[in-house]
Amino acid sequence: MTYFIQVLLVAILYYLTDTFASFGGMVFGRYTCQRPLVGGLLVGLIFGDLQKGLELGVAFQLAYMGAFAVGGAVTIDVGVVSYPIMALSIINGLDTGTALALAAPVSVLTANLVHVMRAFNTFCTSIVHKGIEQTNYRTIFMGNVVLPQLFLIAKNFFVVFILLYLGADAVNGLLAVIPENVLHALGLLGNTLPAVGMAILLKFNISGNWMFIFFVLGFMMMSVMGMSFIAIGIVAAAIAFFYYLIEKNDQPQVAAASAAADDDEEL
Repeated sequence: MTYFIQVLLVAILYYLTDTFASFGGMVFGRYTCQRPLVGGLLVGLIFGDLQKGLELGVAFQLAYMGAFAVGGAVTIDVGVVSYPIMALSIINGLDTGTALALAAPVSVLTANLVHVMRAFNTFCTSIVHKGIEQTNYRTIFMGNVVLPQLFLIAKNFFVVFILLYLGADAVNGLLAVIPENVLHALGLLGNTLPAVGMAILLKFNISGNWMFIFFVLGFMMMSVMGMSFIAIGIVAAAIAFFYYLIEKNDQPQVAAASAAADDDEEL
């Protein structure tokens, strides 16, 4: 596979997983295929370095797993991390810390492009309104589908493609002029991002203090017992299944107790 085709595939994946162009719906597109772990797997396969892709994917996933849009406010572009930045990191052989540090400002910068897209959609909406007034389905289709997608191609596909195709030497040149101590500092900064992502995830997912024991258990499996991600995932799936069965069996008892209490009140 030529480098041109590799970059083309990465650009297509980034375009397809964009917020406004998620194929298969938002769940499959943005919230599944746009995840760094999936992006690392696909980009690693494209560039023939699956191990590096998964290594970066796990690190980026930990750092950005707590990132989501609140009320339509997009603060981080996870897609640019999962695909273009992932590809640049593999191409240039960046270590995980440096890749994370470089991804942080780029993801924030490209996230602001969503406002440019929304401004252009305002223009497209006026075209749709005009088509509705004239009962012109061709104009409606043009303003609702064709023009927004063409703008996405210009914003995401071509821009990312050009950056990736010409960016390998540029990134190498940038890294060559950056002092070694600065790169070291960037690496240290990037290594803290997974902890931040994990903290955000725990804050939103742990509904009771007792549930923190599962996090402690997973940490012990990884750091003390030296278990792999697959083994920990199997154990976690088994615990989740037993927890589901316990909750399911408790529901009829709770309902029966509630019904008995109601009967007592009626008496």
